[in-house]
Amino acid sequence: MLPSDLLRYRRRSGSIYPRYLRQDQRHWAATVLETLTAHRNKTRGELMQALRALEGDSPDYRVVRGLAHLALQASEFGLPLSEPEPEALRHEAFTLAAQRGYGERQRDQVLHELAGQYQLEPALIQAQLYADLPERHLLSAVTDSTPEQLADRYDLAQAQGLLYSALNMQVIAHRNVPGEYRRLFHRLKFHGLLYAVEGNLDDGYQIYIDGPASLFKQTRKYGINMACFLPALLQISRWEMRAELAQQDRKLEFTLDSDSPLRTHAPAPPPYDSLLERSFAERWEKLKTPWQLEREVEIVDLKGTVFVPDFALRHPDGRTVHVEIVGFWHPDYLRRKLDKVRRAAMPDLLLAVSDRLNVSTEQIAELAGPVIWFKGKLDPRQVLAVIEIRYAPEMQSRCNYHRVCSARPGLRLPVPGTTFPVVWVRPVAYYRAVPASAR
Repeated sequence: MLPSDLLRYRRRSGSIYPRYLRQDQRHWAATVLETLTAHRNKTRGELMQALRALEGDSPDYRVVRGLAHLALQASEFGLPLSEPEPEALRHEAFTLAAQRGYGERQRDQVLHELAGQYQLEPALIQAQLYADLPERHLLSAVTDSTPEQLADRYDLAQAQGLLYSALNMQVIAHRNVPGEYRRLFHRLKFHGLLYAVEGNLDDGYQIYIDGPASLFKQTRKYGINMACFLPALLQISRWEMRAELAQQDRKLEFTLDSDSPLRTHAPAPPPYDSLLERSFAERWEKLKTPWQLEREVEIVDLKGTVFVPDFALRHPDGRTVHVEIVGFWHPDYLRRKLDKVRRAAMPDLLLAVSDRLNVSTEQIAELAGPVIWFKGKLDPRQVLAVIEIRYAPEMQSRCNYHRVCSARPGLRLPVPGTTFPVVWVRPVAYYRAVPASAR
C-alpha cells in the first residue's frame, strides 16, 4: 500500500473520490519498471537517485513516486556478500586500526590483512564494511509485475489509502459465484475485523464492519485492516461498499462497487476447500436426480461469526437441503465446526462426518438435522437416499406412506434399501414409500 503523502483524491459534497491513473499517466509504470531493471545489482542509493531524476519537474511527480514505492515493495535488496557480516567486519577493522594507527598507509595495511584473512580483494572488503546501510544494499531482484499490473496496483492502493481513516464499512454482497462468500468471511476474520450480517440470498447480504475506531476513538490500525481487506472484495462477483471516513474533523463517505475500474492480480483461490468437496460435487453431477447442487451460497449469522454450509441441494418443487461435510481430522476444528452447526440450528442441514473422526453420539445429540457417516469419500447416493426420505414432501400426511420406525436420539439406523448408516438426532419418525396395493 501507499503512505498517506502519496495518496491523490478529491472531496465533493460530503464524499471522497480517489484519483486513479489517467490513460496518459499509465506510461509511467513502464518507465519506472525499466529504471529498476537497468539498476539491477546496483545500490539502492544509485537507484533512488535515478528515480528522483525521473520525476524531474513533471507535474506527475507524485504518480512516479507512488509507482516506484509499489515497485520497490515487490523487489528485493541484499548485501553484496553474505560473509563476512559487515558489523563483525567493522569491529575487526577498527581493532586493527587502533593497533596500527591512523593514516592512509595504515588503512591499506588493515584492508590487505583482512583481505588475506577472508581471501577477498581489498576493494570488496572496503565495500563490505558498510554494506548493511540501506543505501548500500544491492537490488538483487526486480518485481515481475507487468506495467499494466503495476498501474492496477497503484489504483487499488489509492482506494485502500482512503480507508486508513475509516470508522466503519458496509458491504452488500449479492448472490455470487459459489464459494466466494466463505472466502470473503475468511478474509474478514484474517484481518481481525468485527462484523454483523443481515439479509438473505435473494436480496443480498449486508455486512456491517465496525470496531474500536467508531466505538471509542479513531485508530489508524483498524482502518489499515479495512484497507487490507479491500482486495478480497475484488475477488467476488457482485458487491457494493460504503465506508465512513474521518478526515480533518470531517466525516466523508467513500463508495465503491463491483463496476469500479479496480482490479486485483492476486491468484484466484481454489474452487473447492478440500478434495472431499470436489469429489462429492463431481460425483453428484453424474446422478440422475432433479436435486440441483449449489456451493456455499447461504449465510447464517451466528453473532460474531458466520456459518456457510458447503452445499445447497435444491429441488424444482422448492425444497432445499443443505449439506456440510466434516472430514478434517484436527480436534479443535471438529469442536468449532460442531459448535457452529449446533448454533445454526438448521433442521434442513444434513451433516456428513468421516468415520475416521472420533465423534460420539453425545456430541451430535442436540443437532437439528440428521447426521450420516462415510468412509473415504462421501457417496452422493448416500446423501440422496437420506434426503428423499427425511425431506419427502408432506410425508406424514399422505396415506401412501408407511411408518417404518421412530428412532431414539443418537441411534444409528440403516436407510431402507441401502447399507448407509444414518443418525436421527431427534425423536422423529421417518418413512418410506410403498405401493398402495401393499398397504
